[in-house]
Amino acid sequence: MLSLLTATILLAAVHALIPNHWLPLVAVAKAEGWKKKELNSITLMAAAAHVFGTVILGLILGFIGKELQEQYGRTINMAMAVLLIVFGLIYFTVNMPHHHHSAQKDVQDYEKSRRRWILIFVGMMFLSPCLEVESLFLSAGAFGMGAVFSMAGAYAVISILGIWMLVSLGIRGVNLLPAEFIEHNEKRISGAVLILVGIVTFFLH
Repeated sequence: MLSLLTATILLAAVHALIPNHWLPLVAVAKAEGWKKKELNSITLMAAAAHVFGTVILGLILGFIGKELQEQYGRTINMAMAVLLIVFGLIYFTVNMPHHHHSAQKDVQDYEKSRRRWILIFVGMMFLSPCLEVESLFLSAGAFGMGAVFSMAGAYAVISILGIWMLVSLGIRGVNLLPAEFIEHNEKRISGAVLILVGIVTFFLH
């Protein structure tokens, strides 16, 4: 379980670094002249929507994992480990980089309409759950729903704090060099983490 929790924290941190999770907020905030309080509120709403979309699906998969473990015991534990390795290989070999959305045209179309921007950001983040971490929720179900909720809590805290921190740094003009590297290698990093966790889980069980 410790390996799954560690992997969840790592994937949440890597996912938060992807520019399309925070750069549009920075661009619009500068263009619209949002105050710090407004930006913080909208950032937290968008980050919470992203976490909600991910966690809801994760809880469903965690419950499925729990039910499978109760029916098939050790066999399903081994299968989950293999599944993590397979998912990891898929993510590692099919590395499709994220591309952040340019906000300039939208700024012109929705200038001074904060409500529309909130709907855009919340909707965008809710509909882009962290799919990489979902396989970890499925595996965590073998340890019970308590483990699944612990993972959900860790993912939520790291994701929300990570996105908020990156927006706060971005609005100050801090250039985060690793962000571009993460954007182009996020799938490989996620795949490597899943493969490692799958191997560890396979031998621990």
